[in-house]
Amino acid sequence: MNKNDDILMDGIDERIELFLRGEMSPEEETAFKQEIKSNPELRNRAMAMTSLIRGLQTKNAAREEAIIRESASKSKVRPVLWWACSIAAVFVIFLGIYKDHRYRTLDATISPYFTEYDMSDISRGEVDTVAIAHLYMLFEEIQNNKKMSDIIKELEPIYQSLDEDFTYHPWANDIAWNLALAYVKDDQIDEAISILQKLKADNPDTPIYIKADELIKKLKDL
Repeated sequence: MNKNDDILMDGIDERIELFLRGEMSPEEETAFKQEIKSNPELRNRAMAMTSLIRGLQTKNAAREEAIIRESASKSKVRPVLWWACSIAAVFVIFLGIYKDHRYRTLDATISPYFTEYDMSDISRGEVDTVAIAHLYMLFEEIQNNKKMSDIIKELEPIYQSLDEDFTYHPWANDIAWNLALAYVKDDQIDEAISILQKLKADNPDTPIYIKADELIKKLKDL
């Protein structure tokens, strides 16, 4: 790193420190938060400094507790508590930013692999029609919704019963595929890869084999 890079990094670190200490004006703080969201370098540097501070807090936790217990003056206790609360608040902010970034990355990765299902294609008996309509609804929710936990809870038992319940057997590949996509959106990458690998094994030399293999490679790079 050259001298100019050192000066630039010092300036970034100084701004981050001002933010962490709560010494920015409201306008500066608002602008800084927006910059964190749009500037990956600044965000990564800020998260690294926050992690370092949290590590130092952990290392010195016993010492700080002793100071608090021994101090008879509330004026000495208050700065320590304020600093701890500030760090916790900053950590929550960066955690939220990270989770949002991670979700958008996962969603963008699988968005080309969604399939549109037409309800008019369903032409079986009345009981099966209701079951498959519900299945298509779950597939649509995987594509459009953000929270996957409830959808996964509904789709997992259907997937696990495919060898016994032939109601869903004609849609076995669709069920496996969409459950894998739901796992990805829920950041359960290993579970998704496991299902995709089984899809490959069950469908050699087919288009779904190629799609599954392609998606597995992308997921391993995340």
